[in-house]
Amino acid sequence: MKNKEKGLINREWLLSVGFIKQPNFTITNSLLLDLGRNRFFSIGSISGPNEMMFLTEMNNENPKICENLIVIHNYDYDGYLTKERVKQLFFGITGKQIDNN
Repeated sequence: MKNKEKGLINREWLLSVGFIKQPNFTITNSLLLDLGRNRFFSIGSISGPNEMMFLTEMNNENPKICENLIVIHNYDYDGYLTKERVKQLFFGITGKQIDNN
């Protein structure tokens, strides 16, 4: 069964729902979704066996400095991320829906 059929995420889907490429290089080639108030969802190693999703809070004065980071999904414990799981996590934190693509 293909990833699309299982509802697994991919870069194209994440970009289509508002994620952006991280402006600086990271080894995980992360995508970011701005949640407001210097908070972001960050997803790295997308569709790979090290896939993970973080909730990050960046420094007010220097947005390159991460003040807080919480892993909210990790492939080793949770398996691959699904579109539904990303939508649930986004709704749980913001109270808003991600477009149902």
